[in-house]
Amino acid sequence: MFVPTIKPQGFKQFKEEIVLEGHNLGDCQCPNVDIASSWRDLIEEVDVGMQTIQVKTASTSAQSTYFKDIDAQTDDTIFMQVKSGVADASLNPFLSKVTPLMESFLSTNDRSTAFEKADAMADDTQTTVDEVHALSLFDHNFVDMNSTEKINPHNLVCTSTSWNSTGYVLAVAYGKFDESGWTTAPGHLCTWNLGVRHVKAKKPDLLVDLDNPLQCIAFHPTHPALIAGGTLNGELYVWDLSREDPLRGKSPITDYTHREPITQVVWQFNAESASKHSAKENAYQVITLSSDGRILIWNWLKMDNPVFGYELVSPHPKTKRLVVWGGTAMAFHSNISGGAEDQGANASSLMSANHGTFVVGTDGGTVYRCMFQHNAATETEFSKHCADKSTVKFRTPIKGEYTAHAGPVHAVAASPFQRHIFCTAGIDGTVRIYHALQSAPLVFLSPASVYLYGVQFSPFRPLVFAAATGDGRIALYDLYQSRVNPARMIDVVGKAEPVYAFAFNSRLREYLAATAGDSVKVFELGESFTEARGAELRALNQMADEQFAAEEEGTL
Repeated sequence: MFVPTIKPQGFKQFKEEIVLEGHNLGDCQCPNVDIASSWRDLIEEVDVGMQTIQVKTASTSAQSTYFKDIDAQTDDTIFMQVKSGVADASLNPFLSKVTPLMESFLSTNDRSTAFEKADAMADDTQTTVDEVHALSLFDHNFVDMNSTEKINPHNLVCTSTSWNSTGYVLAVAYGKFDESGWTTAPGHLCTWNLGVRHVKAKKPDLLVDLDNPLQCIAFHPTHPALIAGGTLNGELYVWDLSREDPLRGKSPITDYTHREPITQVVWQFNAESASKHSAKENAYQVITLSSDGRILIWNWLKMDNPVFGYELVSPHPKTKRLVVWGGTAMAFHSNISGGAEDQGANASSLMSANHGTFVVGTDGGTVYRCMFQHNAATETEFSKHCADKSTVKFRTPIKGEYTAHAGPVHAVAASPFQRHIFCTAGIDGTVRIYHALQSAPLVFLSPASVYLYGVQFSPFRPLVFAAATGDGRIALYDLYQSRVNPARMIDVVGKAEPVYAFAFNSRLREYLAATAGDSVKVFELGESFTEARGAELRALNQMADEQFAAEEEGTL
């Protein structure tokens, strides 16, 4: 036991011995001390046992069935040799007499279309057109009472639409058509994926902001994320929507590029580019048309300067002086002869195979047949002029002229089923179907007494096309049923406002997208407008051949 050393007053330390009033202090032996707990009682211990329920087990065995092998042997049958020939001598003369007549009737029945329209009109539900989506960047249903800003302060409208190569993603361009000069209004590129379960109608999946209105867009024919667009000030953009920074290229504004709004962009297959690049998407070039009259060819991988350029120079019909016509729309002829094997989505994919000829509509109403005639040498010379900043004299691609519209041409479309058939639509309110080798139109239609802003052939039915009107509707024509009246008028906007653009879906045949102000609507077409008829392609070829033969004197 430890005893502390205490030094109270009166203590005296004398050498190593401490004396306290006559007593010596030192170590001592003390007994053990056990102090019982005042809060814990004696712990009781109990032994308890537990037993689980006995698990019953059983062992079984299975035996496969017994197999038996059985052999079969053929008999040694002797077949009789049958002699050829006819016992009745009068049969051969009879067959020689009736066979040509029978073959003639069979050939007539094969060309007959007597019963082909009956099954097409058997079910009225097949001609329905239903609205399935209404998409917009601006939510007009949401109003902030504390804000004085407009929902769409710059009055932007949907200027162009395009489906990607999968058919599920829809791109929409926001721009302006009511600007005559320089503008400070912005532009937007929006995309919606309609393949997801819940589509956010008022919130695009991807939004790209621009400092200038976006006038036209076009998805790459094979790459689902590549898209090109032209702006109001003449700039060309190429985006890759699969990247975090989608911008892949942007054209400069120089003396060799566009200085006015780009009215159309087109992806065109180029055999020379295909031989240089292994990637399929690199085999395409971008063709741009502008209201300044220039047609420029771009390598989208390097957009410092165009690869080559043309200018729409042609004599004025009255003064005969050379005039640069502003381009408003163009379409490249397909590489399809019109055979039955070229129908459907295969036809739409082959439209990208260009062999140099195309049609251009202008702001003066003229429609021109054009052709590219540049080669590697002329491209090198053009690039040298751009690098030296020297004067370039643009060639004209015009090779012929068709009957003009009474006003600007707003749209040109080439048939994906017949390389000689194309149609135009203009401010005069008419749709004209032409044969490429004939100046006068084959068919002349007037769906409405208003301006027409767009026209496009169906990618799945050879005799179906649509035209967008200035009163908010789309006239859906089926020439298989009537060459005069539309098969269906689709009310898109709901009021007298133009439908500036629309697009068939070349992959998902039931979808049709059309602009309505600052929104775009997606419609689902019935089978009557998507399923081709048996003799439809043949009827298109006959219409072209018969009309062309009847008016051969008007051949270019």
